[in-house]
Amino acid sequence: MAEKRVEKEIERQKPDIKEHIDGVKFHKLAKGITTHPLVRSGRPCIVGTTIMVTTIASLHNHHNMDAQQIADHLWLELEMVQDALNYYADHKQYIDVCNQISKINGRQFAEAQYGSNPDSILYRRKSVT
Repeated sequence: MAEKRVEKEIERQKPDIKEHIDGVKFHKLAKGITTHPLVRSGRPCIVGTTIMVTTIASLHNHHNMDAQQIADHLWLELEMVQDALNYYADHKQYIDVCNQISKINGRQFAEAQYGSNPDSILYRRKSVT
């Protein structure tokens, strides 16, 4: 009688969510800071979270919170917050300009008159660019 042949079960490797989304790798910008085109529109975030560096910078600058207070407030480790603050210090001008653009876009969205004339929204958008 022939012996029954047992084949090894093939282990399929699933992509690590921390490394891939839709086959695209996260791009490491600095220690503890990463970016991905599908996460927060590619804005720099803390690794493993969707918390943007701009959020950390805003809490630090406008709310006078130190790193430990920010870590407690957002339930993060102190190292993560320090990495974000270091990245902000190295790229301050770029991040500040991005914040100003976001504020302008937010104001335009809030001020737009909806329902009456949708072309007015497009006109306002074209006037800024």
